[in-house]
Amino acid sequence: MVGRQEGGAGRGGFTLIELMLAITVLVVAMLAAVASHVSSYNLLRTSSETNTAMADLRGAMEELLLQGIQTLPLPGEPFENGQPIPKYTNKSLTNETIVPTYPGYAGGATVPDPLQIVLTITWDDYAGRARTMTVATMKTR
Repeated sequence: MVGRQEGGAGRGGFTLIELMLAITVLVVAMLAAVASHVSSYNLLRTSSETNTAMADLRGAMEELLLQGIQTLPLPGEPFENGQPIPKYTNKSLTNETIVPTYPGYAGGATVPDPLQIVLTITWDDYAGRARTMTVATMKTR
């Protein structure tokens, strides 16, 4: 017979095993791409939340620095030692609180000069994990 090859050696195309192997490689590559995309998105969300927290900390610190040094640590004031600042509670982030502390100041009429001021922000991130950031400065008369 003319034109016929024995054993099918001359046929073109893929075998079933080659096709399954190609599909497996393609699926693994797609899963890696999706995992990379999800990881990038989560990093972007974390970065955005951190930037928002830093902006809120800066705003609170600027407000605090505009206050007179004698009025800062007074009980019942917006910037009371160890108490959340009401204006910044749940302002931009989930369960957000900003708490001022004045290390080295035990209370009383004599406020140290310079007065150390520490602001700590806590919030829950997009995954429900607790996050904390701190910023500190000194204020003189």
